[in-house]
Amino acid sequence: MLQNGNTTFTETEKESILNAYRRVLRASSDFLSKTDRARLRKAFRFALQQHGDTRRRTGEPYILHPLAVALILIKEIGLRDLNALIAALLHDVVEDTETDVETIQKHFGDTVARLVEALTKITRVQSPLDSVQAETFRKILLTMADDIRVALIKLADRLHNLRTLTGMKPEKQAKILAETEFIYIPIAHRLGLYAIKSEMEDLIFHFREPEKYAEIEKRLQDTAKEREKYIQAFIEPIEKRIREEIGVPFKIESRVKSISSIYQKMQRQGVDFEHVYDIFAVRIILDSPPESEKTDCWRTYSIVTSLYTPNLNRLRDWISKPKPTGYEALHITVMGPMGRWVEVQIRSRRMHEAAEYGLVAHWKYKDHQNGRASTYDEALERWLGRIRTLLESPEYSSIDLLSELHPDLTQDEVYVFTPKGALKVLPAGATALDFAYEIHSEVGRHAIAAKVNGRPVLLNYVLQNADQVQILTSERAEPTEEQLSFVRTARARLKIREYLKQQRKQAIEKGRQIFEWRLKHLGIRQDDPVIQELIWYLRLPSLEELLYRLGTHTIDLARIQDFIRLKRVSQGTTPIVDQLSQHLGLLSGAKEVGHEDDNISYATCCYPIPFDAIMGYVTGEGLVVHRTTCREIQRLLSLDSTKVRPLRWVSTPQKPFLAALILEGEDRQGMLLDIVRVVSLQKRKNVRSIRLEGKASYFQGVIELYVYNEPELISLIKALSEIRGLLRIDRYQAPLNI
Repeated sequence: MLQNGNTTFTETEKESILNAYRRVLRASSDFLSKTDRARLRKAFRFALQQHGDTRRRTGEPYILHPLAVALILIKEIGLRDLNALIAALLHDVVEDTETDVETIQKHFGDTVARLVEALTKITRVQSPLDSVQAETFRKILLTMADDIRVALIKLADRLHNLRTLTGMKPEKQAKILAETEFIYIPIAHRLGLYAIKSEMEDLIFHFREPEKYAEIEKRLQDTAKEREKYIQAFIEPIEKRIREEIGVPFKIESRVKSISSIYQKMQRQGVDFEHVYDIFAVRIILDSPPESEKTDCWRTYSIVTSLYTPNLNRLRDWISKPKPTGYEALHITVMGPMGRWVEVQIRSRRMHEAAEYGLVAHWKYKDHQNGRASTYDEALERWLGRIRTLLESPEYSSIDLLSELHPDLTQDEVYVFTPKGALKVLPAGATALDFAYEIHSEVGRHAIAAKVNGRPVLLNYVLQNADQVQILTSERAEPTEEQLSFVRTARARLKIREYLKQQRKQAIEKGRQIFEWRLKHLGIRQDDPVIQELIWYLRLPSLEELLYRLGTHTIDLARIQDFIRLKRVSQGTTPIVDQLSQHLGLLSGAKEVGHEDDNISYATCCYPIPFDAIMGYVTGEGLVVHRTTCREIQRLLSLDSTKVRPLRWVSTPQKPFLAALILEGEDRQGMLLDIVRVVSLQKRKNVRSIRLEGKASYFQGVIELYVYNEPELISLIKALSEIRGLLRIDRYQAPLNI
């Protein structure tokens, strides 16, 4: 089989190649027919011939890599599919040799050729964030969503690359680690391939933090005997009771947390290794028949909790309601000997085998005994459907695409119900507005609030499992930019953006009509240079933005008319913008504010503070300072621009200024205390007033406090954003006083 004139393998290398091939054959013997084995042998010989004596950076023959990928695919991912195995053996042939996809198709058929082509495209993408590759990357992900085998082969390929990463240059290592962390680990998690996910995380930690990895690894080795002794003492009474009361064959095993998860827990809890108490978990696997497996699991649960005190807050019942990945088990944390918490997992043999391979165990390419896809295939298709919706949208660049896709990869799902009891499945973290868009686009578009379990809530309410949700709508309600900050599903984001884009387009067209009519009325040509000067004066980025603001009535025609009037009186000696600046006093001769002055006051409609951009308005009582973004000063400017004055802050204001923040969030016990603790104790700000009003389970309110400048206020906002349940924190601005 290895008699190839193009190879220069040593006898030892030839033996290692044959052994690797034999391992693949043995691992696949239970699902390959004699004809299938002949096709697999043909693929192996073809790959060997094409790669020749090419070697990896580690120095070993390259053919060992695709053989290792095929073995991972069978033994660690659990895929029983001949075409996928052949594609795994050939996955680098098109990329690394002169072979083309047509040749693959001729020798191995359409399915294998399509899989190899998709895998080749993935290899050729230089970076998932490379905007030049945006459309290619979109097509690759769409191929993965259409045929999950592409993702599974790529996961096996990436895992073996991580295992043999030592020979790579540091910069290449860093790229592979980053891609793995951002793309492949979330995919493994979403498919329920937890062993693959954990090993990838450990390998990343090993390469990034080798000293910390080695330290924890040594600690685990040093405590292994003590741990084994403790586990044995813990499980002995459980074994005795199961034999007596359940009467089915069973196995009890223990598993140690991955090194990376131990380190993450140490960092998260701020403890050292000795104080991570749940380093291991005990797993009870029952050989129960399908008709009694759930009952036997609950009976075993009763035995464990009668022997050891349970932490009822840590009960996880994934038997009554399996995870979207198909995972079924009971998890309970109990207080073991010597005051140590121990996690116990209880599952049947069938559940255990399914847990090892996640959704792959229920994959639709597998032969189902009843000829129909399982519930878990439907869960997989539901998830892939959400991914396809996102990928098929032309709205996103490659960077935006990954930003939108990543949450759908990493999040689990939440199960909620309509008022009539219909089940809806959404990503964990989804809001009432996401639910509305899941019902129908028009329901989402006109949603104004919701009722969850009979209680009124805002649209940004985060859904919990088993919530029953009713959406309240109004024909006058429309999507807003703010909604994009709290929706979580790709569908909701897409529909909101589509609406906002269409509204902007309509507003620009309306603004264009207004602008062209005004120019015609004033006798100005559309190509007159004064239009560019007008855009400059208004400090707008483009003509399109000017048209949009005209169409939405957020810029006043009076300012444009003033500009045109000054254009007409211009003698050409002074630039038109400078003339207008002198006329309105907006850009020059700015008065300094921020010091003690009896004739200056600060508007409480917008609460200006150093170093906001500001304007002043002359009243009978003196000068009132406004933020330039204040709607009231814009209105006053349009009414009488002669009373507006340019202002700037003194370089070092020495006194505090009154600021105000809008707060909105969950109306829970202790919320006010948490807010005061951050503002008064942590940030040491003097509070003038707090006005809060509860609405159902949420509150809205305004807090007035003193700060010295804008950076101080930004720092405070960041600190407040860490408070649990505080959903909105914005600078206060009063409604327009018309």
